[in-house]
Amino acid sequence: MSDDQSLQRRKFLKATGGAATALALAGCTGDNNDDDGGTDTPGTDTQGTDDPGTGTEEEDDGFGESDRILQLTNATMSTLDPVASTDTANGRVIQQVFDGLMNYPNGEIEVETLLSTEYEVSEDYTTYTFSLKEDAKFHNGDTVTASDFVYSFERLTASPNSRRAYFVTSAMGIQHETDSEDNYEPGSLGVTAVDETTLEIQLEAPFHSTLEMLAYTAFGAIPEGLVDDTPGYDGEMSYDEFARRSPISAGPFTFDAWETNNSADVSRFDDYHGDGPFIGGVHWQIITDTDARYNYGQNKNADLPPMPTSKYDPNLVSIEESDEAGRQLGTYGPMQNGETVDYTAIPTINTFYIGLNAKNVPKPVRQAIAYAMDQHEGVEQVFKGRGTPAYHYSPPSIYPGGTSAYDEHAEQNYPYGYGETRIGDARQVMEDAGYGPNNEYEITFTTYPDPTWQGLGTILRDKLVNAHVNMNLEEAPFSTLLSRGQNGNLAAYSLGWAMDWPAPDNFWGQLVPDLTNTDREGGARGAYVDWDDAEGDAVEQMNNAWETVQNNQAPNEEAASTRGDAYVQMEEANWEDMVLLPCYHRRDERFAYDWVDIEPYGAAGGSRQKYNQVTIGERS
Repeated sequence: MSDDQSLQRRKFLKATGGAATALALAGCTGDNNDDDGGTDTPGTDTQGTDDPGTGTEEEDDGFGESDRILQLTNATMSTLDPVASTDTANGRVIQQVFDGLMNYPNGEIEVETLLSTEYEVSEDYTTYTFSLKEDAKFHNGDTVTASDFVYSFERLTASPNSRRAYFVTSAMGIQHETDSEDNYEPGSLGVTAVDETTLEIQLEAPFHSTLEMLAYTAFGAIPEGLVDDTPGYDGEMSYDEFARRSPISAGPFTFDAWETNNSADVSRFDDYHGDGPFIGGVHWQIITDTDARYNYGQNKNADLPPMPTSKYDPNLVSIEESDEAGRQLGTYGPMQNGETVDYTAIPTINTFYIGLNAKNVPKPVRQAIAYAMDQHEGVEQVFKGRGTPAYHYSPPSIYPGGTSAYDEHAEQNYPYGYGETRIGDARQVMEDAGYGPNNEYEITFTTYPDPTWQGLGTILRDKLVNAHVNMNLEEAPFSTLLSRGQNGNLAAYSLGWAMDWPAPDNFWGQLVPDLTNTDREGGARGAYVDWDDAEGDAVEQMNNAWETVQNNQAPNEEAASTRGDAYVQMEEANWEDMVLLPCYHRRDERFAYDWVDIEPYGAAGGSRQKYNQVTIGERS
């Protein structure tokens, strides 16, 4: 990257400093499985109880195209607007309604074209030119054109309802102008309709994950001028109508209905530009109580029965084969209802961790907690083997050099004990800081309502009493935990991060002290860890490594190697200050009754999979 490009990149990051605040929520997740047939999901205590029925069935009892409805469960939803959505529950429905230029086919991370047919990239990696399908239709019957994408990108950037504007301005760095206060200047975005079927995107500087980011639903196309929330456009419908009652895009399913805390429904779009859909639609029953969701699936009301960790028995898993994508395929059962179901497991791109706020928790305490943690013990005893121990914030599949390099670096360099508890070191670091039997440190570990995280907290609490740390445990609703985190009112807490795009900078971008200390007075910054409050050289190491990443963004091997070295420096900087204690990388699992024919998903997770090629046989 040239000096000018580097300066422009840093200017964008400064101008969009609030992006770090958005990042703290974007990929943020509880210990929920992205798939509809997965594990525990944090939420409220309300639940839907209506019987959704089975849909209209054709005479053919085998697999094939039919009007049968795919029956699933979901957590509480908050919006159907892809630029406002920041959680998986919304995303499951949005994924079926909205299509963009690119797509993660079946949740795999190797992107493919979707509404585009091909693309060209300039030699300097700053100009992307997409050719669009000529016959793609929106749900309202209009033909999808390049002008619709210009509007959709503008809305993503300029709408006051967008929580993903940083995708455009600071992450991808699409050319744009800012006013005297560094706010985006509406209408200045470097996205152009060359003609009806040709779209050009101009970046300020190279960005290595441009195509992967364009697969995110926030970049889904909607008809030009549809919503009344975008400067420069009158809008055909109110924002509330679009976000809650009538979202329109070009996806395989059209939206039917959403009843808060009850259900959501979509129907087959017969003019879909791609394959299928081969089913009549999808129904999600919104059930937030873990036991109720489990019972719903055991009663065969869900085609992909949920399996919370409290009900999961690893001895019921039978692996028959592993494929080249690392997926394990087999069966699970017999379950409580006597049925044995199809089973798929794959490591998805996520990290679950204990956040340790640097402003609220002294460094010796943060380090003592790390010494007490045995990640291997936690995975096996608490999470029942449904994942792998985490020692880095970057998940293994996107760690520089891959899983083998991840394991080697952790085994050789993790300073707090690889696969072991080091209480003696925990006690020593506390005593060196002046703590002792008559001067214990009091700390509260806050988790969302989940027996697994409370179980992990109990193990930590019992160990830390031998290191002059008195840990109290509390639960808070997921939304409350996030709110308290934003306001800086947490000390230690459970959270997780699932990919927005498959690269380590998507994870680290929320933590960089220089980024997260720009735009807010009061409250916590950067995944609520307030790393800018830590003293010592690790903060500078992190900031310097992040600058190296930003100055080497080209999608080529040389730049990737330089970024890789910087990512490792970030990992070691976090180890030194221990503001984020990695705990485990979840393995996503899908349980499916044998009447469902659904492709296994990839490392991007089940929530990124479209259901247009699903088929349903006769239910038993």
